[in-house]
Amino acid sequence: MQIDGIYAFVYSVANGLGLGVFAVRNGQVQGRDYAQASYRGTAAVQSDGSIELDLHMTVPPGVELVQGTSPQEIPYQRQIKHRFPAGFGDGEPVRISSPPGEVIVMVKRVSDELEEAATDGFTIQIAQRLTQQ
Repeated sequence: MQIDGIYAFVYSVANGLGLGVFAVRNGQVQGRDYAQASYRGTAAVQSDGSIELDLHMTVPPGVELVQGTSPQEIPYQRQIKHRFPAGFGDGEPVRISSPPGEVIVMVKRVSDELEEAATDGFTIQIAQRLTQQ
């Protein structure tokens, strides 16, 4: 099974949610999320079709993690290791242990046009609601 491509992910816990994009090229993973955390590591397809993901997430200063880790004054790293079902679950919710709790992640392959978001990052702008008169 070939897993090279661009993937979008959404993650959630009771007190927050987020989204990001990552690229898989020859088993190497590189990605970013909306809070500008970066991800680097490996993804390997196992004999049963599952995908073993091993990432280092670098969290920038001042970012609070969705599962409640307080913002830090300096950048720091966290390791994420998880075995996903084939196709990273193809959009189905997957529970990942991430102390101090669990994070629910949904991953879906997307257009290769989003590769720049995975490597260079992206921002999200909340639109102002228009009032009807």
